[in-house]
Amino acid sequence: MLMFRADGNSRIGAGHIMRCLSVADAGKKYFDQDSVFVLASGDLEETITNRGFRCVLLGTDYRCMGSETEKMEELIGLWGPSAVFVDSYYVNPHYLGALQGAAAREGGRLAYIDDVMAFAYPCDVLINYNIYGPDNREEYERLYRTAGVSLPKLLLGTSYVPLRAAFQDLGERRAKKEAKHILISTGGADPDHVSLRLAEYLESCMEGGKGAVGDWGLSRGGIQFHFVIGAMNGDCQKIKEIAEGCECISIHYNVREMEQLMGRCDAALSAAGSTLYELCAAQTPAVTYILADNQAPGAEGFERHHILRCAGDIRNMTEKEVPEKLLGEVLRLAMDYEERKKISAGQRRLVDGTGARRIVEAVGL
Repeated sequence: MLMFRADGNSRIGAGHIMRCLSVADAGKKYFDQDSVFVLASGDLEETITNRGFRCVLLGTDYRCMGSETEKMEELIGLWGPSAVFVDSYYVNPHYLGALQGAAAREGGRLAYIDDVMAFAYPCDVLINYNIYGPDNREEYERLYRTAGVSLPKLLLGTSYVPLRAAFQDLGERRAKKEAKHILISTGGADPDHVSLRLAEYLESCMEGGKGAVGDWGLSRGGIQFHFVIGAMNGDCQKIKEIAEGCECISIHYNVREMEQLMGRCDAALSAAGSTLYELCAAQTPAVTYILADNQAPGAEGFERHHILRCAGDIRNMTEKEVPEKLLGEVLRLAMDYEERKKISAGQRRLVDGTGARRIVEAVGL
């Protein structure tokens, strides 16, 4: 039995839940391990149960994890998991230490998924699958040494990216000389309304023929923008209304076969989250952007390794600059055939899609 403590909602998005689901899928497929998810609220309960896993709802505030410590210890004692995975920015040392002790009493291990190095996390396995993860090994060692906490087993780098099985063994991709399709992915919740702002800008360009995309052929037969709209995107209806009158926009709701859509698109624009690693597995060249502090190291790491372009931090852009810069950057990439070929080759070397299985193996089941 595997236990996962993670949350997802309109404020923090679905990323924590989705990557934990990938690990749960790998546990079930390769190691015959069932899983139970423990959530503060039921925003993504249906998503989890549809994948065949059980949910326990705590009815707590996801930002105050310390208040649930005793309940989590009780649940660990009840289920007796061989591994407990925690994926949240709201943990503290006491909370993790209590869960690690509870897991140990049941003969299990505690694994924590990290990307910010906030403190020396009490756990048995520490996972940082980001592109910059290996660069932080010495910093992790220093952090634990200074805190006097035992260094856990470190799983660092893109070999441990927990992607769904659909992203495994996709084969080598050949870039098309003429780009026709661009993917727009702004996350499951999109609290900054980026999709809406991009759609509104495209609509204005269609009407006036000017702006960053005014000369790129947005009429029928030109560039097609494929907007992926997550289940928690509050702008869904507004974007749909724009798309109905803007033939260069196609809307995709709650996409189940994302790997196929990514494979169909010649380039992509994506927030700097876990979607970037899916794009790598699909070998879809992309431009990314930053909207939160914790996304900066990943976006900068991809750019430093010459894998993806970063358009910058949208928090430092004006309302007008956001759509102009983001769309301008991804269109320039789409039109650069040689650059797209080079990026696709780098993406293929970076991510092979089997990270979730490696995580479960490394935890020691």
